[in-house]
Amino acid sequence: MSPKHTIIKSLSVVIAAIGFTVASQAQALDAAKLDAEVNATMATFLKEQPDASDIMGKARGTLVCPKITKGGFGFGAAHGKCELFVSGQTKDYYGYSAVKWGFLAGISSYSLIMVFNDEAALGKFRSDNREWEVGADVNVAVAKKGAGGVLDTNNVKEPVVAFIFGEKGLMADASLKGGRFKKLDK
Repeated sequence: MSPKHTIIKSLSVVIAAIGFTVASQAQALDAAKLDAEVNATMATFLKEQPDASDIMGKARGTLVCPKITKGGFGFGAAHGKCELFVSGQTKDYYGYSAVKWGFLAGISSYSLIMVFNDEAALGKFRSDNREWEVGADVNVAVAKKGAGGVLDTNNVKEPVVAFIFGEKGLMADASLKGGRFKKLDK
């Protein structure tokens, strides 16, 4: 394939990925469906990681994204819908999107839970209707499983901690950096 065809193919993927992300965020929010997906996601997560219930119990806020889907080849996109809980109550709904480039190949989906341990970080996340970007607005520590599948608690005291789990598919990129969250209308 010539370099010109490679560039055209890559641009086509980017345009399609951006269109896919915008279209997915524009769909009407089905709050009841999202609530059910969030409840199932939380139950699965807490069953797999019972130590996380203590972490989440002390959190100022918890954002649950039952399914984030991403895909691409060289250029790609990711999207999903999320629900924010403060003091155990649903406060807001958010859309997640990301457009990335570089060493990307494949398609995958995963669940994401972000725990806000700091009132200032939660306040900044909820402050207005603009997009909140991982890495630009605040750094997010990703909690990892240690030996024996137990959570490594070294970074769970950071202002914002992300738990990524339930990965399905194959994608050669696991970064949240550059991902954006935007409040959705109810």
